[in-house]
Amino acid sequence: EDFWLMAGYAGWGPGQLAGEIDRKSWYMCATSSDTLLKELARQSQVVDPSHAGIETWETLMKMIGRQEVASKLSGNFDDLMLKEWSQASLVKDDDGKVGLARNPIGGAAIPSEVDSLMEDLQMSQRVQAGTLLRASSAERSPFLLTKQELHKGLLLILNDDDTKATVGCMIHLVASKSVEVRRKDRSKADVNIRYGGEFGIKGQNPLLWIHCSKKLRDAGIGTPLGSSAFSTVTQDDAELAISSDIASPDDFIVTSGVSIFPKIGRETLAREVKRGIFEIVDRARQEEAFKTLQTQAKLSPFTLDESIRKARKAWELCGNAEEPAGKEGPASETPGFDETDDRMVFNTDTPVSELAEDASRKWVATFLLGMPTI
Repeated sequence: EDFWLMAGYAGWGPGQLAGEIDRKSWYMCATSSDTLLKELARQSQVVDPSHAGIETWETLMKMIGRQEVASKLSGNFDDLMLKEWSQASLVKDDDGKVGLARNPIGGAAIPSEVDSLMEDLQMSQRVQAGTLLRASSAERSPFLLTKQELHKGLLLILNDDDTKATVGCMIHLVASKSVEVRRKDRSKADVNIRYGGEFGIKGQNPLLWIHCSKKLRDAGIGTPLGSSAFSTVTQDDAELAISSDIASPDDFIVTSGVSIFPKIGRETLAREVKRGIFEIVDRARQEEAFKTLQTQAKLSPFTLDESIRKARKAWELCGNAEEPAGKEGPASETPGFDETDDRMVFNTDTPVSELAEDASRKWVATFLLGMPTI
């Protein structure tokens, strides 16, 4: 009991911590280290890590006269996300392993090594250029704590290298910028730019034009992506087709950036499809979803929620007719909190599915709008 064992550390760049204190992200207090450590030691003997340290924080806030502030913040979005992080990172499972690994697809039999390898090979042959993937339809989103931009999103595969990586672009996240084009009559039109991913391809135009039009495909506009309904077009060719009245600005979506999924051993994007992290979209459903995304307005504080609603509609249109894997029945109606029901945030009545929607919206507001508090 004379020692503390720490795993990892927190660090700040020059002036960063001072700025966070100015923004009230931290509270300054005067206390002796002995008093503080004794209180933390006492708390550690009785606090369940499932509570994510929130009770300890509330106790310390009370000790420095900030009880009212703590009460106002209790149970907010940040608390719920912290509880989910704690469940995934600190809490032991039944076998004593730290971190409750939750697969969105539950109950599947474990295949033999040979069968698993064959399944991986078959799936890799299906995840090729032109494949449209939608994020998992499981009730517990695999994108709750990381990569929230992919939650209930659509990912178009652009290229699949057999050994290095799979490259794709998200098509559901409209951004706050647009590109101007001119029609044949010289009138101007704006085509909204979408966030395709965090990476750029060196030496290439960051904007990728995509259409899903049979008319344009038959006219030779663009390069087909495999045998899919999608074609990619250079910006010059797209602008020429629009100015020549061969195409309309509404025929295209424009993305900026790509998403890269490295192939490390057997960890590949195809394997994530096999695990249910992503689902392959039938070609028959692609065009209608594409048209729905084309109706999204340029992102702003006023269009944020409508844009997300249309993205979700497109995601739903890409679903299969059968009941999605991982779908479960209604939560228990027993009064009180069911701590074993992982469809709910621990010790709350908030569904994890609802929290995932909030986290996804927060990501868009923060990184595409620059307004995290909207």
